[in-house]
Amino acid sequence: MNFLITGAAGRLGSCVCRILRARGLSFRAVDKVANSQTDFPIEVVDVQHRETCDKLLQGIDVLMHFANHANWNSSPAERLYIENATMNMNLFQAAADHGCGRIIFSSSIQVIDGQLPITDRLKHPKYVPYLPLDSEMPAIPRNSYALSKEAAERALKYFSETAGMTCIVIRYPLLVDSKMLRSMHESGGMLRGNAYDCFAYLPVYSGAEAAVLAATAAVSGFHNYFVASRDNLEQRAAREVIETELSHIPCKQPVETMVSLVDCSKVELELGWKQPKSLDESFTKYGELQSLRPYE
Repeated sequence: MNFLITGAAGRLGSCVCRILRARGLSFRAVDKVANSQTDFPIEVVDVQHRETCDKLLQGIDVLMHFANHANWNSSPAERLYIENATMNMNLFQAAADHGCGRIIFSSSIQVIDGQLPITDRLKHPKYVPYLPLDSEMPAIPRNSYALSKEAAERALKYFSETAGMTCIVIRYPLLVDSKMLRSMHESGGMLRGNAYDCFAYLPVYSGAEAAVLAATAAVSGFHNYFVASRDNLEQRAAREVIETELSHIPCKQPVETMVSLVDCSKVELELGWKQPKSLDESFTKYGELQSLRPYE
């Protein structure tokens, strides 16, 4: 089985490559920029060119696509949307044309939390329709980045239905590298403010494990998953967050029984992924796994 990893020099993509290599799986790693820290070869390519994508997808069984702009403020809104959409459709269409059987795509919690294109978290309304956040949450995009991600999700459903491909979307929250994880562990959490995204986070290496499981699991068709740690960035009890900040949002279960603001049971059941339960557990398991392009 041959894998193509786009965005392989980034935090998530590099962790995926390391897991694939540890499992003895063959992969081709590409990125728009080089990274001298990688201990595996990375080809520098630009997937905004369709001809490049055609060449890359020849002989590929699984496309794992992480090469998008990183956030809503990575670039001007119109440029960000156009470039993400171009990358995504170039790769998806080339994958379909060359008989690639599976696509794994990294989407974002911003598709469902309605994040506005502003930096002040305290000014964000709370758009989520219910709690806990789960894999069935409808899209509520409120910025061009989220719109580009939702468009990619719709495109993958289209390719699954028309080309018979297995297409798996993973909506990620804030992905925490080892440096940030250590800081959170030492301080007992991270002050976030405004629970419009339920303070959701996930160690980046756990996110990579979910992607690799999606690439190899015995599933078919189109799937959409949400992954996050059971606890939250502020290390507050779920009931406290709901009662103080989210009391107007309907809950799928009694508030007094809720131990988490997220529900990842679907991805655990269907892919065999193990949700990190606590900050201590995550630090013990992932705290020494150094990240490429660490957060400053």
